[in-house]
Amino acid sequence: MDEFGAVSPFADVTSSGVDYTLANKGVTPIFFIEPIPDEKATEEAGAVRMREQEMVRIHVAGDMLNVSVSPVLPEHKERFAVQYEAWKTKKAGRHIDGTPLKNWPMIPALRIAEFEAMGIFSVENLSDVSDVNIVKLADGRIWREKARAWLANAKDSGLSVKQAAEIERQSVTIEEMRKQIAELSALVGKDDDGEPVRRGPGRPRKEVA
Repeated sequence: MDEFGAVSPFADVTSSGVDYTLANKGVTPIFFIEPIPDEKATEEAGAVRMREQEMVRIHVAGDMLNVSVSPVLPEHKERFAVQYEAWKTKKAGRHIDGTPLKNWPMIPALRIAEFEAMGIFSVENLSDVSDVNIVKLADGRIWREKARAWLANAKDSGLSVKQAAEIERQSVTIEEMRKQIAELSALVGKDDDGEPVRRGPGRPRKEVA
């Protein structure tokens, strides 16, 4: 897991040697705890007693109807070994493969909310949305192509996805700073280089007696 809370996309090969890469493509497991009645403890105590049950909610990118919820079974621990271990360690419910959408500077917050509602939590998830599901997203094909192009550029340039996200974030920040400087310069009557704006020909200023 990197500093952005993302799990390595190569985490699908388990200790038993089974490769879940294809099965896990575009899939995000979310582990959580749910209190359930403990029948044995209730019977012994003569009052309602609860126990904690480990649960998992599995999302398929782009398909909000394809969400399954069940108790955590051995096959879940095997298939999502890295995500499960990270959850057990930090008790944080969401463990995202790749780059979380919130760490992708080019996407607005509104789109992040819309995509997460559709089970899309990372740039990789977005790039993996199927043709069947992509039509359910606003400008889905456009954003899927942006995601694929961004990931391909990061790979071709030899940068890690994390580094590419950081570079893009810095680029966006620099551009925002330039705009702010230009706006301030306009207010104080100076150009982008800080030089006073020259007055055009016209009536000369009155001399102070």
